[in-house]
Amino acid sequence: MLTTREGRKQLENIPKLRSHLTRTVRRVAPVELEGKEDLAINVVLQSDDELLVLNRAALKHDYYTDIITFELERTDAQIEAELYISVDRARENAERFGTDLVKELTRVVVHGLLHLAGFTDKLPDEKKRMQGRERFWLAEIFT
Repeated sequence: MLTTREGRKQLENIPKLRSHLTRTVRRVAPVELEGKEDLAINVVLQSDDELLVLNRAALKHDYYTDIITFELERTDAQIEAELYISVDRARENAERFGTDLVKELTRVVVHGLLHLAGFTDKLPDEKKRMQGRERFWLAEIFT
């Protein structure tokens, strides 16, 4: 479920984080992706530079991002996907918004799952709706 590459060097307690993010996916995905009986979602933690290479190659975007969500396969009963997350972006966002790294990584995982559920964040109203759902899940997970 959780893969780390360069981002692994930046994290203090990988087993505990792996367990937490796995529980997050198992809690959020069945609700947000209701009706899907078979969920295969891989979370890959990377550095900014690694994710930038992927962003350029796959999406033709030349900028850093905190997450890229790839839906690999979807049927009526199944979703297979990968969430590529920049640990560097998550750490910077955590500092900027006054939260800790685990909460920010959790938010980013939820964000990716919401994209799989059909949420978008291009327009202000869409972004507001998505952020509201992120806040809902963070409150559920951390209370």
